[in-house]
Amino acid sequence: MIARISLSVCWIIALAGCSADQPTPPSTGGGNSANPDEPELPLTLAPVGIPVPPLDGGRFQTSLPDGWRLLPRRSEYLLGAYEDQPSGIPRILVHVSDSPLDDVVDDETGKVLYKALAAEIGELTFAYPPPKVIEIGSNFYVQYVRPAKFQGQTARQLVLETVRDGRRYKLELFVDKNDLAGKASAVYRLANDAKFGEQSAELPELKPEETPAEAPADGDKS
Repeated sequence: MIARISLSVCWIIALAGCSADQPTPPSTGGGNSANPDEPELPLTLAPVGIPVPPLDGGRFQTSLPDGWRLLPRRSEYLLGAYEDQPSGIPRILVHVSDSPLDDVVDDETGKVLYKALAAEIGELTFAYPPPKVIEIGSNFYVQYVRPAKFQGQTARQLVLETVRDGRRYKLELFVDKNDLAGKASAVYRLANDAKFGEQSAELPELKPEETPAEAPADGDKS
C-alpha cells in the first residue's frame, strides 16, 4: 500500500563545515545526490497490526505494523516492538522527553526542531539518506539515519522525531544495514497512526514478550 506521505522540505547536512544554526537547503540543480551503495527509502506503510494502548499518560497512541509484537515495558523507552526475535533486529523503540519547542505541525516548526537536533548531534556523521522534514499522514517529523551496531553486525538507525504538547517523541527503527529500505515502512506505520495529546479510550492490556537480551548501539561509522 502506498502511504500518503509527502516530503516537505529536505535539508542536507554538510559533513564538513556544518553550521547548526543554518541547515543547508536542497540543491535545485541537476546533480545527483543519491548514494549508489544504498537505495532511497520507499515511502510506503506496512500493513496495520494490533493497536497499542494509550501511553505517556494518554498523550500518545499508535498501531504496530502487522506481524510485530510488543517488547516488555522498560524505563529506557516508552514503547518497544520487534518483528522476528525479541532479542534481535529489526526492532522499534519510542522515546519521549520534555521539550520547550513548539509543536511540529508544518515545515517551519520542523525546521526549528531540525536546528535543535543539529546543535545536539554536532558533527556526528549521518548515514544516507540525508536528514529531511517529512509529512506522514497528518503528522510532521524530522527524519534522519545514523550508523549503528548490533551483536557485531552493521546496522542502521532510522529516526523520526516530532514535538507535540511539550513532549518530544523519538521513533527509532533499528535494522540490518541491508534491510533498511525494506523495513522502513514499519516505523512509517507507527508514525502515520500516531495520535498525540488525545485522551483515548482505554484498550485491553497487551502482553509483551520475553525480555530482549541486548539493545542496539548507535554511532558506528560502517
